[in-house]
Amino acid sequence: MVTELLYMGNSYLKEFSANVVGSGKGYVVLDRTAFYPEGGGQPSDTGMLGGSRVSEVRKDGGEIRHYTDTPISGKVHGIIDWERRYAHMRMHSAQHLLSAIALDRYGAETAGNQIHADRSRIDFTLDKITGEMRTLLEDEFNRIVDERRPIKAYMTTRSEMLPTIDPRRRKLFERVPPSVTNVRVVEIEGIDRCPCAGTHVASTGEIGYIAIESVKSKGKGKTRLTFRLEKGNI
Repeated sequence: MVTELLYMGNSYLKEFSANVVGSGKGYVVLDRTAFYPEGGGQPSDTGMLGGSRVSEVRKDGGEIRHYTDTPISGKVHGIIDWERRYAHMRMHSAQHLLSAIALDRYGAETAGNQIHADRSRIDFTLDKITGEMRTLLEDEFNRIVDERRPIKAYMTTRSEMLPTIDPRRRKLFERVPPSVTNVRVVEIEGIDRCPCAGTHVASTGEIGYIAIESVKSKGKGKTRLTFRLEKGNI
């Protein structure tokens, strides 16, 4: 049974109804869900299914497994922990924006990332990030936040998208397995387009200003940047 992923079409969906179509040790599988499963550097959602607490959601063996504190069955109503979800949406959009700026300014690719509700990190393919570079990244990021550029997610095909992508960003699409012909793209208007199945805000204004907390070498050709976000300016 393939679970319909409601968050793919609407990251702002807070509640939904579904049917339990499978279960295992400590988890249930639903026919549809708004819970985001851990992946792509983004933690899973938490919340409630009926009267049961959802502590984590994971993809395993093609299933979306919702781990609950009590058994549930039949038709259920799901409620997302919205504060946590929205924090992850802002952080994930921030990661895309910061990665795009670093790529455009310094040719730095994103080698890895980890999102959290209070702070996040990105590993860049750079030997170092100087104080001047750090200031430029913050200033450019915050300027785009002030511009309130639209952020949208949509489905397209690999064959339609690849010819329109500049070579530096094409690697991201090439990482998607060849068997996947339909690709979900997250686009920051005029800034970036890349494949992503995560949850995002609808405008750069919602992200909020960035504050880079630390820069640390992770070995030759790799530097880790950790950041937090101020309140969004919708």
